[in-house]
Amino acid sequence: MNLSVIIVTYRSSGYIARCLAAVERAVKALDAEVIVVDNKSPDDTVEAARAAAPWARVVARNVNGGFAEGCVAGAEVAGGRYLVFVNPDAEVQPEALTELLDCAERHPRAGIIGGRCVTEAGENDPRSWWGRPTPWSVFCFATGLSTVFPGRPLFDPESPTTWDGERQVPIVTGALMLISRRAWDEVGGFDTRIFMYGEDADLCLRVRGAGYRPMVTDRAVFVHPGGMSSSSLDKLALLFTGKVTVVRRHFPRGLRALGASMMLFGVWLRATLSRRVAPPDIERQGRPMAQRGDWAELWALRDTWRGGWDARKS
Repeated sequence: MNLSVIIVTYRSSGYIARCLAAVERAVKALDAEVIVVDNKSPDDTVEAARAAAPWARVVARNVNGGFAEGCVAGAEVAGGRYLVFVNPDAEVQPEALTELLDCAERHPRAGIIGGRCVTEAGENDPRSWWGRPTPWSVFCFATGLSTVFPGRPLFDPESPTTWDGERQVPIVTGALMLISRRAWDEVGGFDTRIFMYGEDADLCLRVRGAGYRPMVTDRAVFVHPGGMSSSSLDKLALLFTGKVTVVRRHFPRGLRALGASMMLFGVWLRATLSRRVAPPDIERQGRPMAQRGDWAELWALRDTWRGGWDARKS
């Protein structure tokens, strides 16, 4: 078996059929298997997946341990030399998986390969990859520079840009991610202590630490609306739990606590300013940024995310 496609679902009954139909088209000419892992959805996601893809293996778990844990459960039963993780609300174009495999075969030291995300209107969405969090990028967040100058490489260095061809990147999005079984086994795969958000960044940085150089290719195209399983505030709280986790794990040891404190300060600053000044009508990567009231609510929830996933799992 050359390729194992793993899709982790939770309350995904409204769109899993579209995802699976796209995957079926993409694996037709490949030596591949498709595995759907459901994290105990309270709706009829399992039934919808089985009806849409009787040819796929559906693993119905009796616990929701999070996205990373679901991916690991899929990897444990997968037989492919390469694993591809696809979000259930993403739709891969017919040649996307073939292009990922081709890039991986030509660049074995990449370890991880990502594709090119496009919007539902077909426009490029840069968020196929992300920059690595650094003391400078976190300082820019803490001082508000990344909000005042969104997408500017100097003041918002973690935000991606559009590109052509193939390129090395620090972090590949987990919405469509190929990883070689060798690299997966070498670093231990996704860390199951991370429930959701931050697991792709943590994995990519660990793979880089093992000597690999993750890449993206613009020939592997997929559509990913994003955010279909969580509300705005819920997603923001989970997202910042992941962000703090990456800072606490991957910053230089002497700067980890300071980095987490700067993340906290950046949220406080936005919460404070949002009460006094109407935020500018700006977007990051072509999509609206956090709403005015979100920052105050996120600040109120700070004890749930300030320690990262490691603190929540302890």
